[in-house]
Amino acid sequence: MKDFKKGFTIVELSLSIAFIGILSITIVLIINNTIVSYRRGIVLNQINTVGMDIVDDMRAAVQNSPGRSLLNECSVLYEGKNAESLESCLLDGGKKLVSVTRDAVVRINGQDKTVPVFGAFCTGKYSYIWNSGYFFSNEYQIENNLGAATLKYKKSDTETPTVENFKLLKVEDDQRAVCISAINGYGKNGNGPVYNNQGNRGNLKNEFDISDLSVIMYDEPVEVLSKSGENNLAIYDVEVAKPAEGGEMNNIFYAVSFILGTVQGGINVKTAGNFCATPNDYENENFDYCAINKFNFAVQANGE
Repeated sequence: MKDFKKGFTIVELSLSIAFIGILSITIVLIINNTIVSYRRGIVLNQINTVGMDIVDDMRAAVQNSPGRSLLNECSVLYEGKNAESLESCLLDGGKKLVSVTRDAVVRINGQDKTVPVFGAFCTGKYSYIWNSGYFFSNEYQIENNLGAATLKYKKSDTETPTVENFKLLKVEDDQRAVCISAINGYGKNGNGPVYNNQGNRGNLKNEFDISDLSVIMYDEPVEVLSKSGENNLAIYDVEVAKPAEGGEMNNIFYAVSFILGTVQGGINVKTAGNFCATPNDYENENFDYCAINKFNFAVQANGE
């Protein structure tokens, strides 16, 4: 009687190894997808959390700002000084006293796009100056090496500091000096800043200089959006609709929107839509998810 030895055949071993290999690959893919989904969730959660914090901060600033008529502010600035600027200011409801933006050509994923790069939102109590994410990543190239916005202000009669390298800066500014300093790229004709169509999304200088406007900032500027962080977020645009005036107290109503996104990821902000590049286009191998979101809110100025 023959004695048969127990064991596995080569075919059985090959099939087992193949099965274990396929199972291992499947497990790795599942784990990888889980990690990507987790990171994606972290980024989206951070954008939503930070975005709502910014909304709350801006909303509180507007609510505590004086309900002064912007049309009256136009008159105070220009009446008896510059008839053309007064007419322009009245025609757009003083919008540029509230919001100014600089557009520039930025090379995004090999293509030149005209996008917002910095600007300011002036509530009448506090002003916000923002620099877009295009300044904080080396994957973008901005025309003429345009620098990010800075703030030059007067801290005392003898000290005039400059703040730079910020993403979103909040400054005490009950005279809207930040936006006034930016109108027409600080153009002056001897009778105050010239208010015309060049001051909105045009050729603003990258320095918001309020040091010569007799405004002393006793409180230090505050960075609302940190330059550091796990996912490195930045503002990409701030839009303020033409302010509406109404009600018994002639209050000012603001409709504000802003875009918040990751610094990296080839983000393209334009009128046709807001996009992230595909993951294959990311230049940084350690960065694997881009996210962008738009926040909208309306608020009324109720302060004294």
